[in-house]
Amino acid sequence: MAMELDFSLPWRILAATEASPPPGSAFPEPASTVESEQFAAAELAALLGRMTGRPPLAGEGSEAERMIVLHTGSPKSGGPGNAAPAFSWRAGPERVEIFGEGGAGLVRGIYDFLDALGARWVGPGSSGERLPSGLRLSLAAASRRSPEGEAAAVLILGHGAYLSRWEDYLTWAARSGYARVFVHTTVESLAFGAAPARLYEALRPGIVPLARRLGLGLELGGHLLSSFLPRKLFKSEPELFRQRPEAEDGARLRSPDANFCPSNPRALELASRGFAAFAESHPEVEVFHAWPDDLPGGGWCSCPGCAARSPAAQSLASARALAEALAAARPGASLSFLAYHDTEELAGLDLSGLPPNLELLWAPRRRCWAHGLDEELCALDAASYGAYRAAAGAWAAAGGRSPAIFEYWEDGILFKGAVPPLPRTMARDLRAYARPGDPPGPGAASVGVLLAGARAPLAPRPNQWLLPRLLRRAAEPGFEPEAAAAVELADWVGAAYGPAAAPMAAYWAALKAAWAVELELEPGDTAVDPPPTRGLDLDEPPCDWGDPWPAGLERLAARRGRCEELFDRLRAAEAALDQALEAADGEEAAPWARAVRAEAGEYGLAGSLLELDCARVAAYHERAAGQAKAAADIALLARSPYAAALRALRGLPEARSRREMGLFLYASYGLRLRAIGREAAGPLARILGRLAALAELALRAAGAYRSWERP
Repeated sequence: MAMELDFSLPWRILAATEASPPPGSAFPEPASTVESEQFAAAELAALLGRMTGRPPLAGEGSEAERMIVLHTGSPKSGGPGNAAPAFSWRAGPERVEIFGEGGAGLVRGIYDFLDALGARWVGPGSSGERLPSGLRLSLAAASRRSPEGEAAAVLILGHGAYLSRWEDYLTWAARSGYARVFVHTTVESLAFGAAPARLYEALRPGIVPLARRLGLGLELGGHLLSSFLPRKLFKSEPELFRQRPEAEDGARLRSPDANFCPSNPRALELASRGFAAFAESHPEVEVFHAWPDDLPGGGWCSCPGCAARSPAAQSLASARALAEALAAARPGASLSFLAYHDTEELAGLDLSGLPPNLELLWAPRRRCWAHGLDEELCALDAASYGAYRAAAGAWAAAGGRSPAIFEYWEDGILFKGAVPPLPRTMARDLRAYARPGDPPGPGAASVGVLLAGARAPLAPRPNQWLLPRLLRRAAEPGFEPEAAAAVELADWVGAAYGPAAAPMAAYWAALKAAWAVELELEPGDTAVDPPPTRGLDLDEPPCDWGDPWPAGLERLAARRGRCEELFDRLRAAEAALDQALEAADGEEAAPWARAVRAEAGEYGLAGSLLELDCARVAAYHERAAGQAKAAADIALLARSPYAAALRALRGLPEARSRREMGLFLYASYGLRLRAIGREAAGPLARILGRLAALAELALRAAGAYRSWERP
């Protein structure tokens, strides 16, 4: 039942701490809970003051009959791998009480209360803030509580472009309902899909205290496993490293290029020792990630001790050793076992005696994003969801903890620089993840969304805002995914765009429909080929998930046939965006108007890339039909949307983002289009074309090398 709170008379905020958290709880230091309590009281007072013009008073001695009482109870969740900290609140005309499970639960509670008063943060930073104003504020309900067993929402900062804005993103994460932030790092110098580890270390003195105040748990790591076994040992102890399965002379050669030999006890001991030292030096981290190298199709050992073991078995052997070292070095912290690409298959693995601090992290990149995972008509999603249910069930049957999910709904690498709106897909996915495994097991304890790509968005994005809200709804009885997604998206559009909400709702609907054509994938559209371990072939550049290069002629014809539909949807999106821009004309300072104009910049890239994808499919089709000249002509025509995408990059404020996005688009599109063009050329032109392609690649890579390692 809605009600109204009157702030024309004084209110005061009173903290009534029930108890400090016990040792070994989800909050290792009682001080972190105290800091969160103090922050919650100060933040609530500051925001209410900005909304009403009359900040509440603090402390028992203040003269005010109306009170907001903050209660903090001991955390009961039992560890960082469990569900989000609980909260509840109830309100009357003269008294509001907000209850939190530990300081983190209290922070979540005060932001939910402010949400019920109409406060919204549609995107990170001050430009994303939308606060109601007035002395009398409407409250959406008289009470609310977090659902029992609500999965924790995890914001995954997967590039330096996001991590460099750490203060904006951490603050926004807490205000939006996230429970943890995962800083996804890499030690590689060209950091496409993760933030440089050096950047996190440089920013760590600021990140850690802010996360503590906000009640946010921290996760850290990524594909770091091989870094814990020093590569310099290869000369003296080559047996520690993997054996490659192939060589021209038939010999089996050791190589330090990836992972290591998990059947070698000394290799496991050294890697575990290095990881334990890393964990001890990062006491702020609750969940560590030390995954194998990101090399689908290669990178594991084929020595006699490993040859009969699958990639999943080799990865699990490594994870067990690291988890044991972690238990000794950092009791209470957790380690993830990544089920991803060739480590998804847990069938046949010996899961007995799983370490209690080892959690299953499911990363479903082999899927289609036009549908929810539980939609059986989609072969890719049905297979992915079946694999998840089997893995989660086997893990639970072996006594493992509830799984965690690593999702790609906001992955700018996967979607090649522009991210589609996915409210319906996300809602259906979350319903699927809440279901038990096969055999029966618990639903997911946490769901993370990866923010990756060489740039932070220019405008507010719906997917990352939707996750915590849809997760909360998914934990409630009678959850209807499509209805929940529609309601939450409408809420976001209304808050983000104000007077221009109607045309922007039409814009997002049309853009979503255009992306649905692009994202409708079948198995032939999805091969990652060639495997990264083969190196770069300029005539057969690598293709990623969603690139239909390996598809057959019939499938390419079907995809080409839907391009007119995609173009129609884009024209509808452009017409709606033009209406919104007209409404924003003259409103220079209004946040909603700035959001509309910023989205026009985003569309400049998204629309160009969708048109470029259609041109690429047409070229692929002619090539598959044996028409090399026609394919080369279309590849030449594709330079127009490709050039438009490059022009759109000029609107990015960071020079580093412009350089790396240029490299990324060249690697994703330019190399392949050049290769198609060379197939119809003469021998000399082919040689010169390869040299030109290689030179451009080298120049672009040099501009992006180590560019994100410093703030």
